[in-house]
Amino acid sequence: MEKKPLFVVIFEDGKHYTGKTSYLETGWLGILPTKPIKRIFYRLPNNDYLCLEGYEKYFRMSEACKDLNGKHRGQVRIQYDYIMGLKQGKVTCYRITLHEGKDSRYKIGDLTTRIFDINDKFIKGLNKDNWRG
Repeated sequence: MEKKPLFVVIFEDGKHYTGKTSYLETGWLGILPTKPIKRIFYRLPNNDYLCLEGYEKYFRMSEACKDLNGKHRGQVRIQYDYIMGLKQGKVTCYRITLHEGKDSRYKIGDLTTRIFDINDKFIKGLNKDNWRG
């Protein structure tokens, strides 16, 4: 079975950019940082897509952790993937659960949505080079 791209970006000029198929190497930084984006289709673990549209800028990142014990000791795994949109000083953040912890209430594919002010400590701590649009 062919893997679907992690995301597809549709630019304001009608052209598009297709990301890679892996959460480990997404192709996100291949998007021109200042080219205006019309919409982004972002793949969820069940192969459905989340559509983000109408934002001034877009951001994505992954959150990884390292197993300290057990049979996967020392291995790094991606726990969450984030896709965000900035509009009028507010950042809508979608956190996608990619790994289910033993005691976690979040299951693979769960989507958590939060809205942050652009000056929130979490948003200020993001790598500014990952913003696109």
